[in-house]
Amino acid sequence: MENNLCRIQYVILHNMRKQKAVHQMRSMSCKEICDIMENRFKVTTIYKHISILERYGYVEKGAKIERAYGYILTKKRWIYYQ
Repeated sequence: MENNLCRIQYVILHNMRKQKAVHQMRSMSCKEICDIMENRFKVTTIYKHISILERYGYVEKGAKIERAYGYILTKKRWIYYQ
């Protein structure tokens, strides 16, 4: 990949791909990602890394989930990971 991602970012992308978070109805909040990762990281840590992934173009904001945004893999990245 063109950007240097850290391990947690790869794990986040992997879990989002496993959950098929590729369209609005399947978007995942940072809390949901944290729960899938068995709470190994705090929600704020997940949010920080999601923000980085969003800047790199790997994820984008999806549907709003309660008060938080959900995130989805971008089409370009979803195709790359299939």
